[in-house]
Amino acid sequence: MYLSELIDNDIHVYRNINKKHPISGISSDSRQIKKGMIFAVIDGIQTKGKKFINHAYNSGASAILCNKKDIKDIKVKIDNILVTKNVRLAVSKIAKKFYPNQPNFITAVTGTNGKTSIVSFLRKIWYLNEIKGASIGTLGIEYNTYKKKTKLTTLDPINLHKELSLLKNKKINYLAMESSSHALAQHRLDKVKIKYAVFTNLSRDHLDYHKSMQSYFLCKGRLFKYILDKKGKAVINVDTKYGIKIKEICVKRNIKIITYGFSNKADWQIIKIKNFNEKNSIKLKKNKKTYNFECNFFSNFEVENLVCAIILANINGLSLRKIFKSLIKIKEPTGRMQKVLIPNNKNKIFVDFAHTPEALKNALMGLKKQISKGSLLLVFGCGGNRDKGKRKVMANVAEKFADKVFITDDNPRFENAGSIRAEISKNCKNSINIGNRKKAIFKAIKLMKEEDILLIAGKGHEKVQEIRGKAIPFDDFKVVKEAIAKVSLI
Repeated sequence: MYLSELIDNDIHVYRNINKKHPISGISSDSRQIKKGMIFAVIDGIQTKGKKFINHAYNSGASAILCNKKDIKDIKVKIDNILVTKNVRLAVSKIAKKFYPNQPNFITAVTGTNGKTSIVSFLRKIWYLNEIKGASIGTLGIEYNTYKKKTKLTTLDPINLHKELSLLKNKKINYLAMESSSHALAQHRLDKVKIKYAVFTNLSRDHLDYHKSMQSYFLCKGRLFKYILDKKGKAVINVDTKYGIKIKEICVKRNIKIITYGFSNKADWQIIKIKNFNEKNSIKLKKNKKTYNFECNFFSNFEVENLVCAIILANINGLSLRKIFKSLIKIKEPTGRMQKVLIPNNKNKIFVDFAHTPEALKNALMGLKKQISKGSLLLVFGCGGNRDKGKRKVMANVAEKFADKVFITDDNPRFENAGSIRAEISKNCKNSINIGNRKKAIFKAIKLMKEEDILLIAGKGHEKVQEIRGKAIPFDDFKVVKEAIAKVSLI
């Protein structure tokens, strides 16, 4: 591709020797720059992108893309300099030009909780009905039996467009992807053709980045206000005020809207959840018609996520008959209310990613419904170097909904782990403080009595603990299995 092909109304030439200069790629990471590439000057959370201009130039960069204010910091004698008002958006545009192909039917799911479950459920419905569909999100890239790990919930725009092109080349035309608030704020999805957009809910999270709930909401709203195709459809959970606000955004754009939830104002209303023999019977009303189906999920939020996936599969062309038939075969995604099998035992242990106040509350309330005689135990902590304000809220939730609480380390990162635990403990009086996560899990399992339920929350699918810059192998699910064997629950 030539430099001239990358120039448009938003990307201007500041310095240029030859517009026919070949460009081999683009990156904002100077370590990935090779000969003939563009280096995009993007500021990180802690480091200014301009600090890496020299390194990018010495690695072979043939052009620099930056904001006008950064031109003065370019000391290298590079032939080509491009300027733009929004470097992140410009990177998305250029990435789309390098990798123009995308699946035909892309669904983007945003919200504080439920994203991973919805994209996973939808991909499984497609798979069970022999439709070539894929998912991209926290659990990586998945289609059929293929799995590829990724570091981000939503990939950076360069890798995202590369993966979209690869999926299209494999003739995969159906894709469900998670859309994080960070990705939406950073314009990673702006050049992806989104046909269906989902809003699940909004509750406190990532305020270390967004600073306020209003800012957080506006980032989520970008998906519907600017990115969703005008001829596309919005699928919105209207059980909360934020869902109503998203609906208002879509009405202004004349976007077609489908609503779901427990509210009687929802197009798809969940009427009843009835438990029997470890399964659930769900009564669902669409307009004036009622449907009944069975599934493996018992919590209200899990059922809501499944109903959202049903709607998405339906508007993507699958009949409700085929969808309902496949639901009983669908299980929870890794680390999402994942039950640990304990043969010949009446205790139940669940591993869940719940790391926000609302997610923890929903998980505990869902499990509370399953208890008839025993107690509800909880092991959890809070991450370091993140939204510190939610620690008190999560502590209050734990104290209110769990019978016994074990406070332990999550991912302390560069914070003092003991200080994090102390901050939680002072707001959760009825708790036991155990810093070592493995010891906390063992202790909780050892203290379980007949028919007790234990929730281990916060890390879910994660396979490491982040401590002082190191990723230390740790898997809640494996530790639980080890503990079960050692304390003779089996």
